[in-house]
Amino acid sequence: MSEDAVDEDKTRLRALGVRVRQGVRDLLPTTSLTLRGGEVAVAVGPPGGGHTSLALALAGRLRLDAGRVEVDGDASPRVLQAAVALVDVPGVSEPDEMVPFRTILGEELAMAKQKPSAVAIDGWLGEYDLATGITTEAVPPGPRLEILARMALLRPGTRYLVLTYPERLGLPVGDWLGIATDLAESGSRPGVLVTASPAVSIPAGVRTFTIGPTEEA
Repeated sequence: MSEDAVDEDKTRLRALGVRVRQGVRDLLPTTSLTLRGGEVAVAVGPPGGGHTSLALALAGRLRLDAGRVEVDGDASPRVLQAAVALVDVPGVSEPDEMVPFRTILGEELAMAKQKPSAVAIDGWLGEYDLATGITTEAVPPGPRLEILARMALLRPGTRYLVLTYPERLGLPVGDWLGIATDLAESGSRPGVLVTASPAVSIPAGVRTFTIGPTEEA
């Protein structure tokens, strides 16, 4: 194998036999997957079957009981946290439903090290025809997911996005897959991983993985 091939092989987000336990219970059953820049992939598992734990593990925010997560061969939590952004993850990065959405946008801009000015926030709301005082719970699920993901991409160093279980918002697979594809094809060409339940019919040609012992679905 050439040196160039080795370098190319390392240029990805990879989970190798990752497992997280709490007592005798698996929070994340043994899971393996890979994700490259500019690619959309889907990790499939039952509701409550490790979606949030997988997201946290990929972002270097959860202690592993087995396996390894790495970006370009580097498994340090600092590198993973800088490269992997978690979008609307239940109980983690999910915004407060009763808070004005403009407040959430201001927080996201601050995380991206951009000035959370009223003009900038109004610009985002106006782009999606959202009312100035709209609460987060009133934002339609498509714009909500797309805006939060686009804002996560503004954070310095973000190379991968994890969109956790968007079907819980009532989004059809075509809608969230379309958003994920647009994100992956945007200027910085991030890798986008979406988690979904087995009830979702994933179109042919989209790479899928199983949250659990079998690597590829």
